[in-house]
Amino acid sequence: MKHLIAIAAVGLLGLQQGNSAFAQASHAQASHAQASHAHDRARSTFGERRHVDTLADRLQREANTICWEMYNHYQHEQGYRETYREVYTALEDAIHIHDLAHDDAHRGTDHENHIVEDLHDMDRLFHHVVDDIRHWSSRNHYHRHDLAYRMERFESTLHHLMNDYGVRSKRPAPKPEGPGKPPVPSR
Repeated sequence: MKHLIAIAAVGLLGLQQGNSAFAQASHAQASHAQASHAHDRARSTFGERRHVDTLADRLQREANTICWEMYNHYQHEQGYRETYREVYTALEDAIHIHDLAHDDAHRGTDHENHIVEDLHDMDRLFHHVVDDIRHWSSRNHYHRHDLAYRMERFESTLHHLMNDYGVRSKRPAPKPEGPGKPPVPSR
């Protein structure tokens, strides 16, 4: 609670003194959330399937928040409709996984392939959306960092869920950049 009050106070200060204090508070909030997700992931064992319901619920809420963020602040961007549709598909996949988790489908073999397919679909969609929104900017400068922050949280939760369920990404790992080599283009 103290952290939320402090972030709110810094945010109000940022409204009075300009955007820099607000941006610093947003960055601090994002860093705390990333550390929390990384800590959760470190405690998870690959394929353990102990947190599927909780993570699917979190992923569903995060995808829904991204949809609202895009709807409220990014409709003016080129490619918005297609990109929004992709995020909404990821939301539907998260809802599906959460529903299956409630039915304990992740403990049997009946719907395991549905969950694996949904996770791969969301992973593919996520990375495509990241490429699509890379240069987007909100009309409201106070929301400029929110979409990137929300996408980072979604990615962290998605990869945590994939790890917990025992699913590895089909995406090739990025090649490290070395001296004298040009940067590896993102897909």
